[in-house]
Amino acid sequence: MSGANDRIFDGRYALDVQVSSSLSSPIWRAMDISLKRWVNLILLPTSDLRSIKLLQECQLAAANDRRDVVSILDVVADGKISSTTATDSPDRYVGIVTEWLDGESLDRILIRRGEVFPVEQALKQLGMIANTLMHAHSLNVFHRRLRPHNVIFSQGQEVRLAGFGVDSALLGPDSTDGVSQDIKGVGQLLFVMITGMWPHGSVDSLPAALGSGGTGLVLPSQVHVGVRPYIDRLYTQTQDGTFSTMRQLLDALSVGEAEESESLQNRVSRLTASSVTWTPPQSAQPRRLRSTLIAGFSVLLFGWVGWQLLTSNFHGSDSSITSLETPLPSEQVSQATGGIAEIVDVTIYDPLGDRTENEGQALLAIDGNIATAWTTDTYKDAEMSGKAGIGLLLDLGVTQEVFGLDLDFIAGHTAEIYVLNSPEPDLATETKFADIAPTEVSTSFGTSDSASGRYVLIWITPDLPANDSGEFQGGISEVKVRL
Repeated sequence: MSGANDRIFDGRYALDVQVSSSLSSPIWRAMDISLKRWVNLILLPTSDLRSIKLLQECQLAAANDRRDVVSILDVVADGKISSTTATDSPDRYVGIVTEWLDGESLDRILIRRGEVFPVEQALKQLGMIANTLMHAHSLNVFHRRLRPHNVIFSQGQEVRLAGFGVDSALLGPDSTDGVSQDIKGVGQLLFVMITGMWPHGSVDSLPAALGSGGTGLVLPSQVHVGVRPYIDRLYTQTQDGTFSTMRQLLDALSVGEAEESESLQNRVSRLTASSVTWTPPQSAQPRRLRSTLIAGFSVLLFGWVGWQLLTSNFHGSDSSITSLETPLPSEQVSQATGGIAEIVDVTIYDPLGDRTENEGQALLAIDGNIATAWTTDTYKDAEMSGKAGIGLLLDLGVTQEVFGLDLDFIAGHTAEIYVLNSPEPDLATETKFADIAPTEVSTSFGTSDSASGRYVLIWITPDLPANDSGEFQGGISEVKVRL
């Protein structure tokens, strides 16, 4: 610790090296002589008008001593730096002592990696930050100035939050409303973690987001490809006052994390699945068992009848059989009728978007004219800019046994078929009726094992074909449901 022992603040903290001046005030690494540990030491002259505010804010913030916060260990209201090798300085300082943390801040990670965080990872870590802030709010402690340098990843990859009481006092709060400003701050951290840019000017050596040139809110999807619509919605809700408590934001982050995890699982399943054009529903297994039992019973029954006919011919020629009636089994197996279902309504199923994707064209998919079609929006890439899918929901009016589909797409692309009992299904729990291979433009498939439901969903998944303009778009020219 070269040159440190000759400069000691308040008789206890031996200054080592100045590590930063990002708060417009020197920040030192110092050795706590009493406890033999490294600490951060922020020094501000008592003559500075901000010193009173800094002292008040840090005394309040010191009550928040949770593990996920970079704790304030000591507050020195009026101290001086003494030296063993030179004349003591007459200057007096407010000293704020915080934990020394071996870790890396969010801004440094983004700069070092040169890449952004995966969405699911970002949502998980922001959930931890929101939980930390929710506890602080319960103590009437607010940050009011969240920036990337405040998020510290320790060596054990714990997420720690720094700057309580310090940043807002030295640099000024973004807003005096602590709750709403911290909610906005979490949203801005979401923006920077998934885009690598700060939404409002350059911060911590990170670039400013480049918007469309207007004065409105810049969305993550406007500056980074592959951002899903629900991320844009979540970010917007953190900025427009939708959330009034940190608990509400924490719940929304949890929902977003689950949604992103499900989307990733769907994409992995699509990449690893074989190109099978039909997958039987789970209910088909019991039906096959019943069919086997009925067939076995029929063989035994007709065998017994045949034996009776054979033996009766040996007992006498005057015996005559005028009729033979065999009762049918009481349980019948559904059989295809060969008919085409009447589709009473067609709607857009767009749970991850605005639910209006070319909705006015929906009826063109069932108008009997292959020259007309419902199409998706155009996208900049085949992966729908990160969207998990878009669907066309067919309403059959009543529950029916579906045995197959006739489909014509505008071009070859992947799709999944579901037969459902609800117009608002959870595809994570529904049984898939069929998979459409990416090369299929016109396809017809059927099976002897039906699926029962009122609705048929054609779920177009990422891997869209390119159109003549070089953009990516899918669509359905015609669809018929076979009964």
